Amino acid sequence: MDKTKLLEQEQTLQFEAFTHATGLDIALRIIAKVKERAKKTVGIRIVHNDLLILHYLMDGRGESPWLNRKEKTVMDSGHSSLHTFLYAEEVPEFKAWESNPEYAVCGGGFPIIENGEVTGVICVSGLDHLEDHNLIVESIGEVLLQTA
Repeated sequence: MDKTKLLEQEQTLQFEAFTHATGLDIALRIIAKVKERAKKTVGIRIVHNDLLILHYLMDGRGESPWLNRKEKTVMDSGHSSLHTFLYAEEVPEFKAWESNPEYAVCGGGFPIIENGEVTGVICVSGLDHLEDHNLIVESIGEVLLQTA
């Protein structure tokens, strides 16, 4: 993933309004994609306006700190967790997060952006971190196309 493409994703995958139903729609799309493509299972966490609206662990998936760590990374950086991974060498704060167990400097957390403001986060954990990221991005894109 190149940095330009990632920034384009963050600029284009924005909502006029994000609802709990929107979050559920995205989560169901992610689950369907995992069932089609992967032999592993994932956990999904969606937080909007400081309210946990969805926390789902597919059958066979146990609790893990990665969803919370990805959430904190997105909320503290204002960008996707993959952004912190790609910019860790350039941003000392992100580099320091690599050794901090509260953060996840890897893909799998993407900001919910409403009218240019980060209002929440969608996190996926369980696959390769780029796959986690791509599941979120594809699913948000589909929902935005559906509502356009």
